[in-house]
Amino acid sequence: MTLHTLPAGYEPSSYDEHAEMISQARGQVLAELADGLKALQRAGDGIAELRSNAVHDVELVAGRDGRDVATFIDDSIRLGRAAYAVMHAIIEEGRELAR
Repeated sequence: MTLHTLPAGYEPSSYDEHAEMISQARGQVLAELADGLKALQRAGDGIAELRSNAVHDVELVAGRDGRDVATFIDDSIRLGRAAYAVMHAIIEEGRELAR
């Protein structure tokens, strides 16, 4: 993800312009977090399917590796949700302060 920044040396002409730039960048971060969470959820669904009785990928079912992968994905989803919630709270707090 690349935040769309202004050229070096550019100074926003007003507080409102600066606040708008920050608001847009925050929204972009929130959207990237949401996209990442969706990708992790799809990956979790894929691992679950590979480990199911219907597919039964032996390398993911036998031993601890499959459980580890599933746990890492679940933990990543949990952490991603936490990051999303914090970023969302920051955005909402900023909106409240702007009123």
